Amino acid sequence: MPENVSGTVYVVDDDASVLKMLGELIASIDVEVRTFASAQGFLNDYRPSSCQCLVCDLRMPEIDGIGLQKRLAGMNCPPPIIFLTGFADVGIAVEAMKEGAFDFVQKPCSANVLLGKIQQALRLSQARYAIWLDQQAQNARLELLTPKERMVVRHVLEGMTSREISQSLDLSVRTVENHRARIMEKLHVESTVDLVKLFK
Repeated sequence: MPENVSGTVYVVDDDASVLKMLGELIASIDVEVRTFASAQGFLNDYRPSSCQCLVCDLRMPEIDGIGLQKRLAGMNCPPPIIFLTGFADVGIAVEAMKEGAFDFVQKPCSANVLLGKIQQALRLSQARYAIWLDQQAQNARLELLTPKERMVVRHVLEGMTSREISQSLDLSVRTVENHRARIMEKLHVESTVDLVKLFK
C-alpha cells in the first residue's frame, strides 16, 4: 500500500453542512484542506501548485461543476477533479470524465473510497506537475535559440546527421555545424548526447 501523499485538497460545495463534513474528513489524512461555498470563491483563491486536487459538487448555482471544470481546463496544469454526484447526475459525471475529470463519487459516499481517490489524484497531480515543469524548462531553452537553430535542434533530436539536416533545411553542412556549435554554447552542453538528454 503506497504511503499517503501530502498536498492541498480544494473542496467546493454550496451545502455548508457537506462542506464542513468533507473538510473534517479530508483533513484526517494529513493534507491541507481549503473549502469554498462557490466555484467563483475557489477561482478567486486558486493558484496552481505541485500536489493538489479538487473535490467538487456537480450541481451548484451560478457556476456548476462542469462550468468550473471548463474554466480550469484553460489554465496551466489544472488539478485533477473528483466530482461528487447524486444518483441522477451519474450520466453528467461520466460526460465530465470524458472531458478529463479524474473520477466521480456518488453521494452518500464511503469515506475510505473518497480518501483513496483523493490520494490517487494527488499522486497524479505530482506526476503531471513534474511533466509540466519539464515542458516549461524545454520551452525556456528553445526561447534562447533562433528559429533556424530550433529547427536544427528538432532534427538533431530526431537522430539526423549534419549532412541530413543540411539537405532537409537546404543549408551547407558547414552552416549546420556552425548552428550546432552555437546551440551547444547557448544551452551549455558539450555533446549531442547531452543535448538529447536536455530535451528528453
